[in-house]
Amino acid sequence: MKVRSNYSDANERTVDELRTLAQSLDMRDLSQLNLPEVEAVMHLMDEFAPAGDVKGVISTGRARLPRRLKLNTRHNVNFLLRQWDRVRDKAVYTTFFAGPARIIWGYQNLLKAAGVDLEESFPDGYWQFYVDYALREDTARHANETHGFDTILRRHNLELNKIDRITAWVMAAIHCLHQYDDLLQNEWRERVYTSALRPLVMEMGDEELREKFQRNKLYRQWERLRPYRRGNDVKSGQDYVTYRRQKFDDFLSHDLQTLPSDIRREWVNVVRKAKEDELRSYQQQMSILAYLKSGTHGEESVPIDLASAQIGIIYDGRYFLISACQPETTQPAEVTTVRAQIAAIVNEDWADVPRLKLDDIARTLRRDIPTLRQKLRPETRQELDLLRHVPILLNMNQHQQHYDELAVIRQAERGVGSHAMTIIDTGSTFVFDQSHIFFDGTWGAALAEIVTNEALAWGVYLHSLPPIHRTAPDPRPLRVVWSEQEQEAIQNTRRAMVEASAETDIVNLPSLLALRRIFKLRNDLIRLTVNDLLVLYRAVHAYRYEPDPYIVRRLEQLLADPQKAEAARVTLQAIEPNRATNPSVLIPVDASKQNPRDRLHPMSFQVPIHDLDLLNLHDNVVAALHIYRMAEGDREAEYNQFDKLQRTYLAALAGCGTVFARAKEIAELGESASVGTIRLLAKLPTPLQRLLDKIPSQFEVLNDIIKGREVFSNVGAVAPTSSLVRFLTAKDDNEDKILAWGILTDTEGIMRITLRDFRPHVSQLVAVGEAELAKRIIHDYLVTYASGLNDYVKDLRRITMASRETRMVSDVGILDVQQSR
Repeated sequence: MKVRSNYSDANERTVDELRTLAQSLDMRDLSQLNLPEVEAVMHLMDEFAPAGDVKGVISTGRARLPRRLKLNTRHNVNFLLRQWDRVRDKAVYTTFFAGPARIIWGYQNLLKAAGVDLEESFPDGYWQFYVDYALREDTARHANETHGFDTILRRHNLELNKIDRITAWVMAAIHCLHQYDDLLQNEWRERVYTSALRPLVMEMGDEELREKFQRNKLYRQWERLRPYRRGNDVKSGQDYVTYRRQKFDDFLSHDLQTLPSDIRREWVNVVRKAKEDELRSYQQQMSILAYLKSGTHGEESVPIDLASAQIGIIYDGRYFLISACQPETTQPAEVTTVRAQIAAIVNEDWADVPRLKLDDIARTLRRDIPTLRQKLRPETRQELDLLRHVPILLNMNQHQQHYDELAVIRQAERGVGSHAMTIIDTGSTFVFDQSHIFFDGTWGAALAEIVTNEALAWGVYLHSLPPIHRTAPDPRPLRVVWSEQEQEAIQNTRRAMVEASAETDIVNLPSLLALRRIFKLRNDLIRLTVNDLLVLYRAVHAYRYEPDPYIVRRLEQLLADPQKAEAARVTLQAIEPNRATNPSVLIPVDASKQNPRDRLHPMSFQVPIHDLDLLNLHDNVVAALHIYRMAEGDREAEYNQFDKLQRTYLAALAGCGTVFARAKEIAELGESASVGTIRLLAKLPTPLQRLLDKIPSQFEVLNDIIKGREVFSNVGAVAPTSSLVRFLTAKDDNEDKILAWGILTDTEGIMRITLRDFRPHVSQLVAVGEAELAKRIIHDYLVTYASGLNDYVKDLRRITMASRETRMVSDVGILDVQQSR
């Protein structure tokens, strides 16, 4: 009920803000009153109704169906064809979703009447329920890259030999496992302790305090201060977990002292009860001391004991296992023992141990793993099952280079895909390949930074040690010799989707940030965030993209090759400009700030690019500005025309920002259509759950409403002390999810975008030996997006600043926009 109440509050605020948008005197400076664009925004809010129940999901879907458009008589034929598409979409929606959804809703209400708690279907939250069956494939892993280990060692002229380099990372992995519950407790405390204060303070009459503790504001302040390594003020013997906890307690105590004593006492009671009821469950849910057991319909996370946990090392093409604990204890393995074992791996002759290649198994569809295992000999299964005790694999082959794309680096040898994380050494950076079942983007990035700093500390320590003298038990190598039948069985398995990838760092972030400040100076109602602008231009780019002429010529040449003609034809259709549609993007929204176990809520979103006529407005304003500036003599008429269009356009952008903000707020509350659809699966038999979950991917309109066609994941700007430089997002197992955008901004203010391309033409081009062409196509698509975004932002800055009567001064410098007539 609290969530529903919060949603109602959010919806009412939205309507009020939109009315303010249309009626306020401030907005009159931007726009003529009674803007059709503002009315369109108000209608758009129907698309973001609460979807936490069946009625909400169905109404949200209907709102997203194509609308009727007024067409003139010259387009009668196209009109009839488009009307058929709309009728078909509505028929599909009613037949394959709305109807079954109502039946399921009735079934669930019968269960409720019988005393069944439907929430018991989601003991670990909706997202955990979803990832266990919908983000299980190899493509559902994301990657983070850090450079701090090598950068800081070089800065201090410390050079580690090969043995100590590997040892540093093995010790970091060992201590990560031993401290993992404590790391999770810190994550839990920081979210719960800050969120528990808000409702208590909101009941007070003190407006200053209410403002200070408004939604997630306190936690966001802590995010900017949160350390990822021990600082110079660390106390003797204090590990990272304890140091961070002390820093948080110091941060929070300052704000607690400003509150009345009765509020503080009530807060203590709230967090104490939450700790008793929820903390241990959260730690068990998020633990990486587990392996994934594949079934037909999903993954089962099977816990392992810390005492039996191993660290896997891939070196010179062979797999080795080292115990994470001292013999017969649960204490961390001693560094001298580990160092001696690494020396054995590096220096001894392992010619009798065959090199092992498992990446084909890692790429095998998870639902086919049980069948594949049955085709392996018992001795092979027994040997491979040793990897079930390996939560962290270290690939120290250094076959990959840091300048390769993350999607390429993560294809290195990485076990069989049943563990939480692989750490890959590129020689100058480390890449963390992480399963989405265990990690979300932000937690995965944070842990990558924490482990990097831990490895660095061990590296500095190891550099001071004398040469190795002691002996230790040899590490356990994996000894697998494939039979011909086993090799054939592996080669014949179905694989995860083929992809091409690209990366760029050419986005002009300072210009984006300057635009946001200019918007604020112009009018407080224009509240587009950096991510809003990125998503907005994603929709614009979908319509404006024109492929590189070389690509088109090359594909047309391939049409003459009988072996490659079909792949070329499919690719030409995919990149044809007039086939563009408004992309439906799935945006992960952080839900952990309200409840850590919820992890995140997915939000499927389409930019209201047609509803607000954003494409035409932009072109018309740019053209009017050019005409005005090129005019000579009395330019009053030209300026008035530009001024009218400018105000209309800025009002539409303000409305677009309002839609963005409320859609995200609803998603944070777990009320998006995507989450509502997951709720429909409660208490249904597992086979029926999977069948129903596949329905949206079979029908375009349903897929766009519920799952989206693209992933757009922005982990934001990293902490000032972070060495994270790149992020590659995961893709769920929906085959209609065709693009995956991952975005990270490093400490230098450089925004890096990675893009994974799963469109059907990619696999076809790869199959006929044209992988480089597939790569060039997605590289062209990404680079034109980034460069087009820069031009788009430049246009918006010129449009916003073009006023004869203003002279703006801001922290971006003096923006002298006074225009002479």
